[in-house]
Amino acid sequence: MLPRFYLSVTRASVARTAIHYFSTQDEFTLKEFSEKYLGYRKAVFTEKLEITDPNKLPAIPIYRVTNSLGNIVDESQDPKLDKETSLKMYHDMTQLNVMDRILYDSQRQGRISFYLTNFGEEFVFFSQQGTHIGSAAAVLDKDLIYGQYREVGVLMWRNFPLENLMHQCYGNCKDIGKGRQMPVHYGSVEHNFVTISSPLTTQLPQARLSLWDRLCVQI
Repeated sequence: MLPRFYLSVTRASVARTAIHYFSTQDEFTLKEFSEKYLGYRKAVFTEKLEITDPNKLPAIPIYRVTNSLGNIVDESQDPKLDKETSLKMYHDMTQLNVMDRILYDSQRQGRISFYLTNFGEEFVFFSQQGTHIGSAAAVLDKDLIYGQYREVGVLMWRNFPLENLMHQCYGNCKDIGKGRQMPVHYGSVEHNFVTISSPLTTQLPQARLSLWDRLCVQI
């Protein structure tokens, strides 16, 4: 009986050790996955196979400061922008929209070879322009900007001359890059705007390696 008792205890001990090992291994796997792919969120395991219909999930709320009438909804969220800053932001967004229409028509007429508008496909009039002009207003002029095709509003905010934007899109001899780049591939050392590259998402590793003594913004 005694050997059987010891055998039973040994088996139970091995089982507990195995459970502890696999539990620790599971925790490590989840931690590794969460840190690599989810950031601050934590992944969990489930033994129930359930198909999640995204149409049944609640929509992500849209952050806003003002309502449709321009009134502040929550005073604690008011950035307290002065009149001069607000007017410049509105002016640049309006000016960018006008420039978009002119250059888009120019591309359709064959005057320039390529163009991408900054208002995207949204129905809200200033939705896309607001993202990059708002971002530019929030950082210092010395901070590097790594943009893509639809972020020329940053250059406008930093007072990049409109003539230079036209020269770049037309690729003429007055272009900073002497017409060597495709249209909308802007860049300016003076304005800390890194020249746009055609492949998408190249800005992410570039911006990360530039983070030394200033902020790098990838839009």
